[in-house]
Amino acid sequence: MLSKLLLLSGIFLSIITPYASAQDSSAVNQFYEEFTGQTNVDSLDFEVQETSGVLSLNDAIIIGLKNNPRLKSKHLEINAYQAAALQAGLYPNPGVGVDLENFLGSGDYGAFGASENTFFITQDFILGGRLSKAEKLELLNSNLAKWELEKERLSLITEIRKSFTVILSLDRQNKLNKKLLKISRDFITDLERRIKAGKVSPAEASRASLISTSLEIKIQSAEMRLASETANLKALLGVTDLDFSSLENICNLQYDVPEFGELKNLILESPSLAQFKTEMKRVKTAVELEEAKVVPDLSLSLGYRRINETSDNVIVFGASIPIPIFDDNRGNIQRAKIREDQTKYNLTGAITLTEARLRTLYNNVKALDVMIEKLGTESLPKAKDALKIINEGNLVGRFTVLDVLDAQRNLFELESQFVNAVAEYNRNVIDLEELTLTKFNFKYKARINEDE
Repeated sequence: MLSKLLLLSGIFLSIITPYASAQDSSAVNQFYEEFTGQTNVDSLDFEVQETSGVLSLNDAIIIGLKNNPRLKSKHLEINAYQAAALQAGLYPNPGVGVDLENFLGSGDYGAFGASENTFFITQDFILGGRLSKAEKLELLNSNLAKWELEKERLSLITEIRKSFTVILSLDRQNKLNKKLLKISRDFITDLERRIKAGKVSPAEASRASLISTSLEIKIQSAEMRLASETANLKALLGVTDLDFSSLENICNLQYDVPEFGELKNLILESPSLAQFKTEMKRVKTAVELEEAKVVPDLSLSLGYRRINETSDNVIVFGASIPIPIFDDNRGNIQRAKIREDQTKYNLTGAITLTEARLRTLYNNVKALDVMIEKLGTESLPKAKDALKIINEGNLVGRFTVLDVLDAQRNLFELESQFVNAVAEYNRNVIDLEELTLTKFNFKYKARINEDE
């Protein structure tokens, strides 16, 4: 297995291109276009609406891409590396100096009459192509920062989509709780009338009130979580004062998920793996830069000398270069080569982990799809029918109040399980789409019927 991964890594790295940019990834750009309508997200133009209403997913993503502070920080990181590249390509400044000899001594050298005054300019010349390699290294760092920006953008899109599913599921859960609470209260009211008529024991009312109390606690807890998740969504969008009354429902969908083999072929396009093209180019350039440092710098000087004793003027020239006897930069070269080998193994490990995550997400989606189908078509309808039958039977004495309470609790648990399964299904699909940079086809399916 390891040999196959290493071979895959070698094939992957063989397609390295100099100065690979995150913008070269058509898969990334197409994924952006699915949500924003544009491939160049840096040129998005969208004004935050002041009026309240339904916030669509695409609008939320565009707002987040324009306003999220984490993305702005990543943009500045790119600019910083580009500035470093500019600096790395600059030649050192020339130096000017003066050299005074044979003055303020004794005898004929007591003043400046026999002095020799030299004015010179010195320039260091960087050999071995070190400047161009240093500039190239910083540009590659800039491109790696671009990949980090793309990863942050994709992560933000995923977080916003997941936040939508959490808020929608909490809102739906809250509506179910309130609906069941109303049913329980109506049941208790009817029960109290029957107690007064002497048909039911007062102890039965105590049992029924426990369900109402439990639902009231759950409603309060859900509303607090809903407020927290809404605040979290606004923080992701970078607009904390954004006003909206509700979110576009993205939970009533059934996705057409491709086969695992097809998805596996797509993961190399994901930024977490695609960035290794640039990373390998960067570590290779780092090796070249350290090797270039073995070539010593040449220092040349040119000057004008005035010999006061004879009133003559002469031109002086000097050159110097270090002799690399003791320091040949071998340690730094060795370290750079180790980093190069390390990057290859990092790629192998990243491919392994990505494939494992892909398998986990794929299996989760398939399992949740089956669970939702069974809950929606079998368990819930049966639980509703059972509650109806038991309710009717209780009125004529065939079932006890405890039977009714058990039926209500069973329906409540199944409804909660169904809502949670739909939310979990959506979250796994969202992760799967981010990992493969693919927006799956979907069809509308009333998995959560708001009218029920």
